[in-house]
Amino acid sequence: MKRFSTPVLVFLACSLAAVASQQNPEPKIPPGYQPIDAETETGLWMEFEDYEAALQRSALLIRDEPINRYVNRVACRVTGDYCGDLRIYIMRNPNFNASMSANGVMQIWTGLLVRVSSEDELAAVIGHELAHYTQLHTLERFRRVKSSLASSSFLDLLIGLPVATMASLSNIMSFSREQESEADLLGARFMADSGYDPRAAARVWQMIVTEEQHAVAKRQEPGMFSRTHPTSEYRIDSLNRFIETNYSDTSAATPEIKSHLDMLNRYYPLLMEDQIDTNRFGRTEYMLQRHREIGVNPGMVDFFHGEMYRQRSAQGDLERAQKSYEQAIAAEVTLAEAFRNLGYVYLKQGNTEQARGQFRLYLERKPDADDRAMIEFYLED
Repeated sequence: MKRFSTPVLVFLACSLAAVASQQNPEPKIPPGYQPIDAETETGLWMEFEDYEAALQRSALLIRDEPINRYVNRVACRVTGDYCGDLRIYIMRNPNFNASMSANGVMQIWTGLLVRVSSEDELAAVIGHELAHYTQLHTLERFRRVKSSLASSSFLDLLIGLPVATMASLSNIMSFSREQESEADLLGARFMADSGYDPRAAARVWQMIVTEEQHAVAKRQEPGMFSRTHPTSEYRIDSLNRFIETNYSDTSAATPEIKSHLDMLNRYYPLLMEDQIDTNRFGRTEYMLQRHREIGVNPGMVDFFHGEMYRQRSAQGDLERAQKSYEQAIAAEVTLAEAFRNLGYVYLKQGNTEQARGQFRLYLERKPDADDRAMIEFYLED
C-alpha cells in the first residue's frame, strides 16, 4: 500500500473539499451584504448607484405594475431572505438574458420572459443570478471589467445603448465556466428550498438548445448564451445529476404555469412585436410553436405567425400570412391589427375590395388608431 506524506494528504483533503464545495455550493455572503473593502468596493458601489439611477430613467424600462408585481413575487419567493437586497428592473430587450450587479440591482430582459414557460423556469434564471451574487462572482466580474477599460465609469456604457450593442457588451462581462456551473447548482438549491421544481432549470437550458438548433437550421447567428456560457448540453447533464442526487423527491412536482401564462397573454403584443423586429425567423417560429403548446391565446399566436410570414417574405409566405391572419380573426380573442394586416395582404394580391373591407373592420374595432389617416387614404383611393 502506497503511503503519502502529511503535506500530500493535506493537499488531497483540501482538493476534495473544494470539489465537494463546487458540487454542493453554499452562499458566501449573508442577506444584507455591504461593501467591506472601502478602498476597492465603495467606489464601485457609487458607480452601481449611478447605474441604477440611469436604469430608472431609461426609455427601455417596463414600468407596468402587473408585470413588475408578478416578476417581483417570483423573485422574492426564490430568493427568500435575500429579497430585501434586490431591486428588479424589467428592460425591453428581445434577447434572453438576466443579470445582477454586486449591489443587488437585477435586470430581466423581456426576451427572457417571453421564452420561459412557467414560474418555475423564471425562478430558475432568477435563482441562478442570485447564486452569482451570493458567491461574489458579480463583484469579481465588475472589478475585472473595470480594470480592463479606460472609462472612469464602465457602467455608463450599458445605459442608453441600442439593443444589439447592449448584447455585445455583455460578452466582455461574462462569468467563467466554473462560476456558471456553481451558479447553476446553487440556483437549483434556491429553487428547491423555495418550493419550486428545480428540474425547471434543466428545462430552461433544453429550451435554449432547441432554439439554437432552429437558429442554425435557418443560418442565424448563435445567441448570446452560446457565446458566453458553458454548453447547454453540459449544463443539462450537470443539473440533472445534481437534482437526482439531492432532490429526487421533486420528481412528481408540477410546473406552475397559470400565472406566467396570464402574464404572457396580457403582454404578448409587446413581447412578440420586439421579437418579430429581430428578423430571426427560425427562433421566432420555434417560440410561436411553444407558445401555442403551453396555451397562449391562439388568436394572438396566429396573428404573430402572420407577422412573421409577412416580414420574412419568402416564397409562399404571403399566402401563409393570409391564412394566419384569417385564423386569428376567427379566434375568440385577437388583435384589431389582424384585420388591417390582412387588408395589406389582399392589397398585395390585387384584391382591392377585400382589402377595403378589412380596413373598415379595423377602424370599427380601433377608431382611435394612430394610422387612421393612412387607412382612410386607402379607403378613398
